[in-house]
Amino acid sequence: MIPHYSGGVGAGWLERGGIKVIANIRGGGEYGPSWHKAALREKRHKCFEDVNAIAQALIRSGVTSYENLALIGGSNGGLLVGNVITRSTGAKLFGAAVCQVPLLDMKRYSHLLAGASWMAEYGNPDIPEDWKFLRSFSPYH
Repeated sequence: MIPHYSGGVGAGWLERGGIKVIANIRGGGEYGPSWHKAALREKRHKCFEDVNAIAQALIRSGVTSYENLALIGGSNGGLLVGNVITRSTGAKLFGAAVCQVPLLDMKRYSHLLAGASWMAEYGNPDIPEDWKFLRSFSPYH
């Protein structure tokens, strides 16, 4: 992500003592194709591990506490939030979560609107070998 200033975040959060961390976790496009591919399909769990590690570091270093740490994500980020808050480790790290327009049912996502176009990234739930790893990061299941 390119650094930028958001007036809403600045006035509404930062100027009141809050902090904001942009976690460029594996699976994003910020550092090129190999960074993106590092969390595709059966390696999707890497992005959830990255978020948990960042949260733990923020808490351990005293930057924030569980009670004051929130996670927000939409679409693919909603899948991330859904996974983190439904797993025991992540649920203990965040005091709040905002899950926007998420993918939560990885068994049926490919049959929803643009879902079929995401199968290269996630896998095909109708193929038993793919469903095996998809199920491991399907918050609904």
